[in-house]
Amino acid sequence: MSQSDAPLVLMGDFNEVLSPDERRGGSVITQGMRELQHLVQDLQLVDMQIDQKFTWIRKNAASRIDRLLIDKDLALILPNSKEFCRDRMLSDHFPIVFSSSAIKWSPPPFRSLDCWLEEPSFEKMFRSCWLKLQGMPLGKKLQLMKHPIKAWNKQVFGHIDHKLRVLQDAIAKLEKEAQNRQLEEHEWSRMDALKSQLGLWMIRKERYWK
Repeated sequence: MSQSDAPLVLMGDFNEVLSPDERRGGSVITQGMRELQHLVQDLQLVDMQIDQKFTWIRKNAASRIDRLLIDKDLALILPNSKEFCRDRMLSDHFPIVFSSSAIKWSPPPFRSLDCWLEEPSFEKMFRSCWLKLQGMPLGKKLQLMKHPIKAWNKQVFGHIDHKLRVLQDAIAKLEKEAQNRQLEEHEWSRMDALKSQLGLWMIRKERYWK
């Protein structure tokens, strides 16, 4: 392995755990575990702690095979970094997020969505609000237009986001239970049904956002 002064960050699915307690029902140290332990030690990496006992769940099989490993020197200069998991949605894995700074480098840009232009009411709303801002600089106009556009978007497309949140919350509740115990078969059936509905609503949202 070539030497480099750049700090090393390894994040993702390692397809192995560091110890038996990171696998549900695990009790034996395997060769794969030893090799991963040696990797962490040889490269002097820090295994960053995340807010999830297991990062991979398939029915009642569960393990922490996804992780974030960073250079020990980098860990010292980023004492306020945050590592956490997002909802896994339709995957077997919980995605890991590594945030090292809360600095906002610039104001968020003004964005538009193609789906807005397909709605007849958008042009009418935009024209009405835009004409009221005559005489203002363009940058100020765009800034003031964000509020009416946000309100309009919530009214027209908000029901999709609400439905997604309801389904995601229901799935997250079952996911939390799965972290602490083995779920019953009827609970897994409900999880599958919720994820099936979530997938359909995600497709519907994607069509709106194209």
